[in-house]
Amino acid sequence: MAILLVEDNARLCASLTRGFGELDIPIEVANTGRQALDRLLKHTCDAVILDLGLPDIDGLDVLMAAREANVLAPVLVLSARDAVDQRVLALDRGADDFLIKPFVFAELVARLRALLRRSGLPRSASVRFGDLSVDADAPRVLIGERSVSLSPREHALLQYFVQQAGHVATRSEILSTVFGYNFDPKTNVVDVHVAHLRRKLQGSSVQLETVRGRGYRLQLAAAATSEPKHD
Repeated sequence: MAILLVEDNARLCASLTRGFGELDIPIEVANTGRQALDRLLKHTCDAVILDLGLPDIDGLDVLMAAREANVLAPVLVLSARDAVDQRVLALDRGADDFLIKPFVFAELVARLRALLRRSGLPRSASVRFGDLSVDADAPRVLIGERSVSLSPREHALLQYFVQQAGHVATRSEILSTVFGYNFDPKTNVVDVHVAHLRRKLQGSSVQLETVRGRGYRLQLAAAATSEPKHD
């Protein structure tokens, strides 16, 4: 396991390095955004813990640059920026989770392990529904002959919706299966990612329907129904 911690606070770096060391989880530290990008573009890692308040480059820009460079490792953002719009912006730029400072170390570890469990699960075969084709091993989805890029979490979410096509997926089911939470993190993370998918699915033959009070359902935009096909 390789964890990259991107944080410029020396005391916090020492504390987290010691804490993860006691759990036998090795951690590498980058103190600036440039160091982090250099590390991420040259070597793979299993997960990233990313502070937003870096001394040279804003953490959100580091996150966006990493995703544009096809860095697929799950990213857990740490930040003292507790405004909802900042959490939404981080998720919009490719973060997989967001933890507000100050935080409890046990919660950080639990969230990180949830991300690692999710990213390490074997994926099922590619699936199709309507004009969508979702390849289990590619960070893109085909809409007809058009290729659309997805973040790792968007990909996992869309694959889950296609597998459940025609059925209502509740928020608790999505949080557990796609996000690795067995509890409600009290964020709108599901709604944010669904909104992203809806924008990217524009022009396709399918739509993500909100089932009020229950969750979401992927269905054909037309009245006709279809069962998902598994390759």
